[in-house]
Amino acid sequence: MANLRNFINAIANDNRIYTAEDIGGMTSKEFLANEKAIDYQLNNLGIPRESDLAGNLDVVYVHGYTRDDGTEVRAHYRSKPDGVVGNNYQMDGVATGGASNVDNFNIENSGLNNVDSNNMKSADFSQLETTNPFAKINAEKNANRPDARELMNIALSGFENLPEHPEFNVFQPEAAEYVNDQLNIQNSKGLSIPKDWHGVIYDKNSGFSKRLSNSPELQTQIMSKYDKKSKKFTTNQIGIGFSEDKNLNYSIGHGTILKPQIENGEFRGILFDKYDYKWLSKEELPNAETRKLNNSAYTLQNTPLLTNYYVIIPVRFRLGK
Repeated sequence: MANLRNFINAIANDNRIYTAEDIGGMTSKEFLANEKAIDYQLNNLGIPRESDLAGNLDVVYVHGYTRDDGTEVRAHYRSKPDGVVGNNYQMDGVATGGASNVDNFNIENSGLNNVDSNNMKSADFSQLETTNPFAKINAEKNANRPDARELMNIALSGFENLPEHPEFNVFQPEAAEYVNDQLNIQNSKGLSIPKDWHGVIYDKNSGFSKRLSNSPELQTQIMSKYDKKSKKFTTNQIGIGFSEDKNLNYSIGHGTILKPQIENGEFRGILFDKYDYKWLSKEELPNAETRKLNNSAYTLQNTPLLTNYYVIIPVRFRLGK
């Protein structure tokens, strides 16, 4: 079997890998529609069995889902691009063991009241907060703001000494182009990801995802862009900001909801944000202590002491009747 990583089918122009079981389960019509792509894979990669791919770190498994137009997409494997770390990353709110397509929204909505329904634990940054003076200050100032504290710790770690992180996975800088394309933000002003940036992709059951999804402030801003007559959102990029919730204000501040949709009374989307700082004046940020922290971080990000990166967090909530 040839190298499974970075495989692109030149006929289908995607990274799907057909298994022997996939082909055996096709109807005659489906096989004819995919025959050229299958032949290309056969000649360039081979046709593996599902048992050959299970647990392979060079592929990701995509669960079956239904597209907006009602088309059923069967579960299948895809080749993993360079730069993706781990075999359980998620970019679309789908805990798929590695779903690579951000268009697949198949979220098991847990409702608004299940903030503590998961057993996941945040990353342990105790060593960093003991040895790094800026992390010590961060731990003190953001003691009651868990997400603000964690995001700053990730930036201070430089991605070189990250502790175990069960609630999120990391994308290496090599994956930036891939993520830009998948999120359709490659040409979006202010959103497009620089080539040298890491990314942090939170799990849909993470505490961060729960706290965002349960924010009335976020829900109100999202639904203000929903047209009840057409039953569609007026934009695919919803800018949101936080001022009431200090934890979300200090961690996200302002972000963008991408791929918004409503299905069966549930909102589903992802929050995208860049972890970077802008120098703020007294007029822009009147609170002196907050302004000092922000501008200190701005200074740090121009040194090797603080690393900029992007964040992707699943958001989902039930709509009121």
